This record gives sequence, structure tokens and C-alpha cells, in this order.
Amino acid sequence: DNRLNLRLNYFNSRTNDLLTYQSLSFVSGLEKNWCNGGSLKNNGFDITAIGKVINTKNFTWKLGASVGHYKNEIVSLPEGADYIDNTVYGATIRTQVGKAANLFYGYRTNGVFKSTEEAKEAGLYILGSNGMDKNYFGAGDMKFVDKDGNHVINSKDCEVIGDPNPDIYGNIFTSFAYKRVRLDFNFNYSLGNDVYNYMRQQLESGSRFMNQTLAMTNRWQSEGQVTSMPKATFQDPMGNSRFSDRWIEDGSYLRLKTVTLSYTLPMNSTFLQGLEFWVQANNLFTLTKYLGSDPEFSMTSSVIGQGIDLGQLPQSPSFLAGIKINL
Repeated sequence: DNRLNLRLNYFNSRTNDLLTYQSLSFVSGLEKNWCNGGSLKNNGFDITAIGKVINTKNFTWKLGASVGHYKNEIVSLPEGADYIDNTVYGATIRTQVGKAANLFYGYRTNGVFKSTEEAKEAGLYILGSNGMDKNYFGAGDMKFVDKDGNHVINSKDCEVIGDPNPDIYGNIFTSFAYKRVRLDFNFNYSLGNDVYNYMRQQLESGSRFMNQTLAMTNRWQSEGQVTSMPKATFQDPMGNSRFSDRWIEDGSYLRLKTVTLSYTLPMNSTFLQGLEFWVQANNLFTLTKYLGSDPEFSMTSSVIGQGIDLGQLPQSPSFLAGIKINL
């Protein structure tokens, strides 16, 4: 009796002639230009289920949910390249054959050196501008993971530190109807997507004369202090604020997107079949661990740049009312 409705969609596609950068000879005066090359495969599914939990003459309760998942993979790149790196707002975005597009590529961290003794024991350093001078990390500096174990922290220690693509996403919705009155709730969610919090990188770097957040009060200030916030140093000579997993956060969330209360007034005339009066509340609350202003954001519709939060205005609560005229 139409008490249960199930829908399954599956897609599997391949895109060729991707719009990508290719390198140019230095005699051209340009470092890179756009070209059509490379290919990408994309597959996934979404499932929607809606059920009438209670279905009586005067009262109806509907409950439903949807879940979606997709996976993309770079099949090939121009000029036979294994990967292409792009820099977007200080973040390195890596597109690599055999992996998903638009991955965050940077340094991993393991806390902050609490004392001079601990820093000396680790013996980590960066090379100066001449490529020879060794500048050692000290107390209050970040402990970057020395991936290759040679004590020098450089680009060879970088790795994939985040994926902006969610594991699953979808909606949860329910509806209660008593005679001509109906109450609808609609939630949306995303799980497993990583976010580069660019605004926090700017406001917690502690390296320039600009406003900082109150989180900076937890910065390292004395020997033996245990904290996750490095010391504040003008111009950041040791690169403590470089692109790393410090700025990568879990962007998962559950949001009550809309609540709608409506009343249908039946009419039977030549011109009108009925009136529906409704009030709606949007973005009432959000459950998330994300430290930014809004986990549900979009910097761009381009593949490159997904998952980067530039601090756009959050979706604030709003309230609407209206009348629907059925002719």
C-alpha cells in the first residue's frame, strides 16, 4: 500500500581531456599554461528510503533518509606525469595518478618542543637560503615529522594529510501530518571530509602584526610548557605556520536545515483548488567539531579548491512565511 519506497542510483563515468596545467620552456616567458590532457574515472551511488511509519485516517508519520558515496581516481595526466601540484591559498593541492583528485599535501606534526633539551635531542633543522646553513628547531617550535629520517625538514617529508571528499553524505527527513496540519523536519549531513581552515592559519600563525584569535593565549612561552600551539615569532623563520596537518580539520557535520509548519485550507471553486499557509525556519542548529564559522561552505565549483574555507559568512538562521495558491 505504498508504505515503503526505496530508490537506488549508481553511476560510473570516465572523463577524458581534463583541463590541466602543462609546463612550458622558460624561453616562453610563462611557467605554465592550460591544456587538455589526462583522464579521470568517477563512480558512486546514492540510496533513498522513505517509509510511512504510521498511516491512519487522521494522522500520518513519514520517516526517510538518503546516503550517498562517490570515489574518483586520476587515471592519467599530461606529458606522462605522475602527479601535479597546485598552490591555493598556501595549500599544496596534489593530483596524482591512482589517487583521488584534489588531495591536501603537506607536513605532519607531532606537537611542540617543550624544552631546549628535547629539541636538541631531536636534532631537526631546516637549511638556510644558501642551502648550507643549518637552522635548528628549538624550544617552542613545531615538531614536524621527519619522514625520511635525515633530520632535515624539507619537501621530501611531505605526504597526503587530508582528503576533502566525504565518505558519505545525505539527508534525514521526517514528516508529521494531522488532518490538514503538517510538520516537516529536514537534516543534511556529511561524514569523513577534511577541511583546510585557511582563516585559522591566518589568525593563529603568530608571525605577523595582525589580529589573532584567543587561541594564541595557549602558545608556548616558557621552558617545559606542554602545549599544541608554538611560540609567536615575527616572520616565522622556522616555518611553524607552514601548510601542515595543524590546519586540516574534520569537516563532518549534522545540520537541521529546515523546519516547516503548514496548514492546507481546501477550497472548491472555479479558480481556486486550495490555499496552503506555511512558516519555515532554516539552519536552526549544527553539530560539528569543526572550528570554522560554518562546515557547509563552498569556495568554488572547481575541483581544485574544494575543502578550503576562506571564512565566508556562515549560513545564519532565517525565518520565512508564505501562502501557496493552488489553481
